This record gives sequence, structure tokens and C-alpha cells, in this order.
Amino acid sequence: MQLYSYPDPSTWPALQQRPAAAEAPQVAARVRAIFEQVRAGGDAALLTLAAELDKATLPSLLVSEAEFAAAVTQVPADLQAAIRQAKTNIEAFHAAQREPELRVETMPGVACSRRAVPVQRVGLYVPGGSAPLFSTLLMLGVPARLAGCPEVMVCTPPQPDGSVSPVILFVAQLLGIDKVVKAGGAQAVAALAFGTDSVPAVDKIFGPGNRYVTAAKQLAAAEFGVAIDMPAGPSEVLIITDASAQPSFVAADLLSQAEHGPDSQVVVLSDSSAVLEQVQAEVARQLALLPRRDVAARALESSRAILLPDANSMLEFSNQYAPEHLILATDHADALAARVTNAGSVFLGHLTPEAVGDYASGTNHTLPTSGYARQYSGVSLDSFVKKITFQRLSAQGLQAIGPVVETMAEAEGLAAHARAVTLRLDALNANAGPIVDVTSANPYAGLIRPSVERMQPYSSARDEFEGMAPVMLDANENSLGSVGPDDFSRYPDPHQRAIKADLARLKGVQPNQIFLGNGSDEAIDLLVRLTCTPGQDSIVICPPTYGMYEVAANLNDVRVERLPLTANFQLPADAAEKLAASNAKLVFLCSPNNPTGNLLAQDALETILRSFRGLVVVDEAYADFADAPSWITRLAEFPRLVVMQTFSKAWGLAGLRLGVAYASAQLIAYLDKIKPPYNISAATQQHALAALAAAPCLPEMRAELLDGRRWLIEQLDQVAMVEHIFPSDANFLLVRFNADATAVYDQLRRRGIVVRNRTTQPGCAGCLRLTVGTAAENRQLVQALAEIRAETQVQVAPIQ
Repeated sequence: MQLYSYPDPSTWPALQQRPAAAEAPQVAARVRAIFEQVRAGGDAALLTLAAELDKATLPSLLVSEAEFAAAVTQVPADLQAAIRQAKTNIEAFHAAQREPELRVETMPGVACSRRAVPVQRVGLYVPGGSAPLFSTLLMLGVPARLAGCPEVMVCTPPQPDGSVSPVILFVAQLLGIDKVVKAGGAQAVAALAFGTDSVPAVDKIFGPGNRYVTAAKQLAAAEFGVAIDMPAGPSEVLIITDASAQPSFVAADLLSQAEHGPDSQVVVLSDSSAVLEQVQAEVARQLALLPRRDVAARALESSRAILLPDANSMLEFSNQYAPEHLILATDHADALAARVTNAGSVFLGHLTPEAVGDYASGTNHTLPTSGYARQYSGVSLDSFVKKITFQRLSAQGLQAIGPVVETMAEAEGLAAHARAVTLRLDALNANAGPIVDVTSANPYAGLIRPSVERMQPYSSARDEFEGMAPVMLDANENSLGSVGPDDFSRYPDPHQRAIKADLARLKGVQPNQIFLGNGSDEAIDLLVRLTCTPGQDSIVICPPTYGMYEVAANLNDVRVERLPLTANFQLPADAAEKLAASNAKLVFLCSPNNPTGNLLAQDALETILRSFRGLVVVDEAYADFADAPSWITRLAEFPRLVVMQTFSKAWGLAGLRLGVAYASAQLIAYLDKIKPPYNISAATQQHALAALAAAPCLPEMRAELLDGRRWLIEQLDQVAMVEHIFPSDANFLLVRFNADATAVYDQLRRRGIVVRNRTTQPGCAGCLRLTVGTAAENRQLVQALAEIRAETQVQVAPIQ
């Protein structure tokens, strides 16, 4: 490997050049010649090229039934078992990528939807020369089958004796693929693009290959109208290391890619010269032991070890290089991963070799190479489907949106567009009675209090002037500073712009879809005030649930309608029907629910969102501990949806009192209109920004808490007093005792352990709510419960 020490950034592009780039013009010319040969000669050209390039004389291009049958007997049982396990993992990861049909009513009577439709004919290219990559067939065939592609065929190079690797044929049978073509290289891609007597033309070509295969796929896409997955050429890996790296691991990862082929490239970056020296020594030692050492050695000739000053420089180099595989061999992998912008697949930490992604972790190993990770993603389930949109208008919808389209079409000078709408509107006006008022397109019509619609919001000094000036005399602040060690003499940003910008990036929304409140309780109170006229309107709650919903209603003189949860703490079967008949302005749905800890069923919430006329508030205070996706991802689909989250739970910032509501920009604007001008303090904003900068730490903290939850469940299950532990998607457990729960609560409190007594809540008789603590606190709790049970003088009478 070539060693470079602290190269100037101006030289980085040269260091990031792939070895295949220099020969690209010659490769492109040769590929074009092969395309013309296949287009003119069809099957005969494929047979000629197989003899010339693969040294194989073929009686037929297609694998026969006898070859398929013989293949199974030639694959060892342990390899078959390993392949089946890998298939299971790949299926699990790719099946989870399925998306339900998207349905959105963009305004009343205008229904839009999007549906995934499988690509009808796909061709899978599986490298099969010196190293038949049966794993590639798994990576391509599994998502093709999951997507439902009707026609799937495989092209793979023949061996000199005219055979195809029996393992490739075994995998093909495992996937139900019965058409395998003995063709490799650019000629296989040409056959899939044009079609021959033996090889039907396909709609999309998938698979990695050498520089010729990659150039052929790009030519097929650019000039012959065939889609491809991505440019996936010679394999490459970039490894970021520091002093914590294990040199032998790094060397093994480098060689695992170098052995793919002589045009592979491997790069290692480090801020430690000692680590680079040790890695190079390990590469030399391990290379001598490899069966494919000659191939790997040739790849190493164009590979690089680069010493850079720090992690920031290494990450900047990597994002410019855009590697197919990126390994973060450092103790700070998660923090670095949060800043990766260009990579095909990323491997985190010292115990995650790139090889697991090549074979069996479940992610796809067909990835963009040669820097194309800047524009392309790796193969996924989405690669095998097309997304088709649909729309249907009712009379109401056309009457509402028609004038909008007429105005826009006329402004563009496209009279026929406008006429297509006008003729239909005229027909409706002539035959169908009155036109629906366009204002009915507002999803909040009738929901916002008239007084709020009319009011003018308070304009603070910081609304009228942003930033700082040499002399600030506009807000009646104390110009001498603050009493105390820290200076908080200036009012904070009333719109919390910096927090919203960072949070928007983290959550995948726009800043104007975020409301920040003094805890979630402020958002709850403002939502009630926004929609409910005191003494007139009502809200719906679903007990047992968070008590502040009812407190906010009582404070604002608003009636409370109750829709109790079932015995297993789910919404009743007729919940949507009852809500549709209600005139309530809000329904609060806590999911995961407090105090029960469980998620509410997604389909039940969807039905409510489609039928309830009021605002649907989904309180996700504990969602970070659940595996289900946040309802934030559905905001565009449901304009009357409000999702509440908090920094108090998973973020561990309860003392800051910072809650968040996510909704449409229009609805958030209403909340901003009625909130106090400076509702989030400067100190809270500073701490929140620091927490957002440290967001990569969240997964580790979450994992530790979930481990604690699992341990607590296992231990509590062995405590004789425990009758039932309710399933939890939160950081707490609701536990029913077969003894007097209040007596147990009192005994715990005497031992210095405070839990929450929930015995008076609907459906929670005999229940205590136990927050997951530290490992030591959890052990202390379990030990205390065992002691309470063992103390015969403590009378804990069974519940009658």
C-alpha cells in the first residue's frame, strides 16, 4: 500500500481516484463493440464471446434441468444451512422496507394515493469468474421475490468446462428462479438490454461486476433505455481508524476487499502513524496466508494508507471519496456515523467486519462504487418497484380545486388546461346544485375558536428586531447584566429557531412544523385553548391515560368525554364510530400509553384519523423506547394530526421542561399565535442545542434502558407477589400484584424506593408503575420486593 502523510487537501482528489478510471475510455470502446456484436449476432455472438472470454465451449446458453438437479447434491449441508440463515436475515431486513399504499386527502374531495408496483422483467447479473458470488444472487433475488417481480432471470459467467457454480444454482432454486443464462461480462448486459432468442430483454438490470460490466450497465441505461440499479463496479472499502483500532482487524478488512479482484481498491485513514505502521505490517503478514494473495497483492498496488490530522479530516476525506463500504474502526463510531453523508454501507465499531454485510447481516451488499454513493443508494426493496400515483376527485373536490387550476393554467397561457376544468365545473353547476364553498378545503374549518381567528398575536421586541446590535434598548432588559454567575439579561429567541432547525433535520420535518413548549403540558393546554370555547366544547380522553389532558380541560371549562380502553389497554372496536359521532374538538391518544406502557394499535389510530372531524393528538412521550415508527412520518397524510414528544424521557432532560408538538405548518402557526412570547428560556434553549449536538449518544442510552427493562421483567416474573407484568413499549412497567399494592407501595417507600401507585386508575386495580432505573436501582427494587414478600409480619392481603 502507498503511504501518504498529511497530504494537502488540494491533493485529495488525486488520492481519491479509482484505479479503473485511467482505462475508462478503452473499456468504454470495448464495451460498445461487444454491444454491437451481441445486437447483430444474438445467441451466436454470446456463444462466440463465451469461448473467447470465458474459455468455455457451450452447447446451450441456458442451464438445463439436469444441471439444476445435480447442483443440490454438490453443496455441503453446512453451507446450505448457512445460506438459508443468510436468506432469512436478508428477507427480514428487506421485508421491513415494505410501505403501505399512501393515501392522502389533500383537501376535501381530492384523494391522492401512491402504490408500489413491481418491475415486470428483471435481469440479475451474478459475478461468477474466479470467485462465483452466490451471495450476490441472495442479495438480488430475495428483494426481487419480495417485491413480486413476475419475471426474474440470472446471467452468470460459465466456468471453462461450461458449468455454472452449483452453489449459484442451489441459491437460484432456493429463490424459485428457473432461468439461468451462461453469459458474463458486458455481453450478458447487452443480451439483457436487447434480448436474444435465449435471453428475453428486461426492464431493469441489477448486479455488481468488474469495470466492463459497470461500463456496460451505464451504456445500456444511457443509450438503450434500460434501467439499472446503479453503477456497481470493482469493490472498494475505506476504513477510518484511530488509536483504539485493532490493526489485525483492520488489515483483515482491507484484504477482504482486495481479494475481490486486481481492480479493487482499499484505503485506510488514521490520525495515528503507529496504527498505520502496524496495519501495514499486518497486511503483509496476512497477505502471505491468502489463497488469492496474487489477486489481492495487485489490488494493494493501487491502494492507500493516509495519515490525517484528526477525525474531522478523515470524515471529510471519506465523504469526498464516497466509498462503497465504510468501516468506522473507532470507539467513537456512532458520533462519526451521524456525520456520514456519502457511503454505500457503513460498519460501526471494532466488531463489525465488512464481511457480515457481504453475506448475512441482512443489509444489501449491492452498492454504488467509484464515488457514485454521492448520488445512489444500495439495492433495496424499492429498487424492484415503481411508485405510481393516482388521484380521484369528487364533485366537492373539483369545485374546491378547480378555480385554483384555472387560475394557474391561465397564468401559464395553457388555455386547454383551464378549459378541461371549466367544462366540468359548468356541468356540475348546471346539474348538481350549489357549489361547495372553497373555504371548506381548510382542514381546520370549524375547529379553531373564532376569537383566536380574529385576534392579533402579541409582538415582542425580539419579533421586531432579530440578532444583536451595539446598543440594545428596545426590550426593557437590565443593561447592567444579571444577578448571579451567568448572564441571562437578554430575552431569548421567542421562536427558538436554532433548536427547530436542528430538530427538523433530526426528525425529517420542516422547522415550521415544530412547536416548542414548556413541557408537553403547555402544548396540551394551548391545543385545548385553540379549539375549545369554554363552557361549550369538549375533548375526548381514553382512560387510563395521562392525567394532564383532563386537568387542561377542567382549567379551561371544557367538558371531558371518556372512551375507556379495553382490558388489554387498546382502543375499543367501535372507537372510530363513536368518535365520528362526537362533536368533540380534540381526542388525546397516548401511545405508548401512560400508565400502561403499550402502543395503541396502528390500524385503530388510522381509522380514527380518517373519520374524526377534530384534531387527533398522538402523545408520543415514550416513543423513543418503542420499535414502531413515529406518527410524525404521517403528518403529510393527516392534516388534523398533532404528534407530541418530549425531551424529558429518552433525552433525560426532564428538568429543562421542553416539550414538542409536530403538525402541519398551518396548525403550528395557530399555536405560535397564542403562545406566550418567551415561553422557552434562554438556559433551556442552550441546553437543548447541546443535547441535539450529542444526539448520536441516544441509541446507546436507549439500548441500556431497554436492557434494563428486559432484566426487570425477567426478575419480576420470579417474584411471588407479582400477578401480571403488562407488555411495555416505554421505559416503565405496569405491574399488577396479587397482594395489597398500596401496602407494597408503602413498604417500598419505607426502604427509600419510590414508585407510582396506580391502583385508583381505571383498569389498574392492584397495579404499581415501576420506572426502569439504573442497573443498581433495578437490583435494589427486586431485592426489596423479595424481602417484603418474605417478611411474614407484613400483612399484604390478597385483593378481593
